[in-house]
Amino acid sequence: MNKDLIIQPLGGVGEIGSNCTLFETPKAKIFVDYGILFPYEEFFNISYLAVNLENVEDDGKEIHIIITHGHEDHIGAIFLLLTKFPNSKLYAPKFASLLIRKKLSERGIPARIELFDTETKIEIDNHTVHPIHVTHSIPDTYGLLFQDNKLYNSTLFISDFKFDLKPLYEKPFDFEKIKELFSKTKNNISLLDSTNILNPGRTLSESELVDDLKGIMTTDKRIFITLFSSNIYRIRTINNIAKDLGKKIVLVGRSIKHYISCAEECNLIDTDNIIEDEKSIKNYNNNYIYILTGCQGDHFGALRRVADNEFKGINIDANDLFIFSSKPIPGNEKKINRIYNKITEKGAEIITSRDFNVHASGHPSQKDLEDLYSKINPKLVIPIHGESYFLRKHKEFCERLGIDSQTFGNFSQLVVHEDTLKFFDNDVDDPVIYHSKDLELDRPAISKRRKIAINGACFISLSKKDRDLEITTLGLPAWFSNKEIQIYKLTKGQLSKKLMTKDDEDIAEEIRVFVRNLINNFLGYKPICVVQVLK
Repeated sequence: MNKDLIIQPLGGVGEIGSNCTLFETPKAKIFVDYGILFPYEEFFNISYLAVNLENVEDDGKEIHIIITHGHEDHIGAIFLLLTKFPNSKLYAPKFASLLIRKKLSERGIPARIELFDTETKIEIDNHTVHPIHVTHSIPDTYGLLFQDNKLYNSTLFISDFKFDLKPLYEKPFDFEKIKELFSKTKNNISLLDSTNILNPGRTLSESELVDDLKGIMTTDKRIFITLFSSNIYRIRTINNIAKDLGKKIVLVGRSIKHYISCAEECNLIDTDNIIEDEKSIKNYNNNYIYILTGCQGDHFGALRRVADNEFKGINIDANDLFIFSSKPIPGNEKKINRIYNKITEKGAEIITSRDFNVHASGHPSQKDLEDLYSKINPKLVIPIHGESYFLRKHKEFCERLGIDSQTFGNFSQLVVHEDTLKFFDNDVDDPVIYHSKDLELDRPAISKRRKIAINGACFISLSKKDRDLEITTLGLPAWFSNKEIQIYKLTKGQLSKKLMTKDDEDIAEEIRVFVRNLINNFLGYKPICVVQVLK
């Protein structure tokens, strides 16, 4: 069967994060994005997860990487992809390119990044890739429209967007370009964002936040605002309001300073009214508006440190106002609620998007999608960028509109050839887990971490020569130390001459099982036990 184009999501379908989709032509592999997946809490301090590339062959085809925008779940692991395919040709919009360069320079990875914008046409094998300007919660975001050179098929791919036709600082979502390109081909496929498919109505435009933000910020209270550091246009709005009020902006937290620096280089924001060195402030009073990192409750974020009185010079009281210009990512609610409580207990006021229009999502709601579909008239919609439940609801939504829709999962394939579309299921490769300095960690090690965290650990050093031993415990209740002498004596009694004639592995296993069962008699659970047999 001829295969003009094979589309295979490797991450980001059925999950939020780890976005990477492989488009393959007869002579080229085109990776769209390569981001990270933020770990769940039970992963015990893992840094991130990334798409497993083990079974993606280097079969001699040209390798291209196209980045749609600068969010971490789309660029966070790009260095891993470049390490596997060092001869790749990398394309990115300017703002994302600056964010990527920092990541690569930190790891000593050289790369030439070819910039693109709305006027660019990326010619790869038998396809032309047309960047489509879209609106989102980070500047310089693009969709990609793949069009075969015989003009049989057009494939629109937009993983993140909002259908904002009245944005404040950028051009509106460019649906006219999609319509024009779709008009040239018979079969038009759209792979589109499912993040907000459960929300009826429309997603707010950034322009609809100005009045509420200005009304709230016109106060004598000291103002703290937390949001995503990448939301440059929101920061720009807050800075404009601050200027009108005769106040300066103070950036608190490392990540936001990096984003602002890149935004300034792209002429996306004026920093004359922004103070980046918070340590230069001698008196944290209400002459300043403080923008804090850590809106998702991150332990090392500025918001959490301020809430816990760990930030020198800032003590929260009843004269303070905290504006949460963001919403919790699913899974972060508990962390954020703890911060709400800490702030409230100190007497400060909290305002969230439940109270006023202080946040606008970067993703389309149902009415937005309906309007977009009515304008571009796709033949087939494939929901992407969302958890499995969202994808299913997006499919059902399309069917109610009379639009043909089909879902597929990570590592499944859609084969496109002239008038033929075929879906194939494949086995899913689990993402790779990374910790510390980009080091891989296998899943059995995660299981061990979990067991140690829950049940504690017992370490036993056993001398085979003189039949002596040393027992150390970690993570067990303090009162258990009173039982350690008894544990020692009972274990010592197991060190018979017969046992000592066995292989070291057999000795270690017998003592391990004995001690675990013994501790279980006292605690009702078994800690991890590690036995080292010394000569």
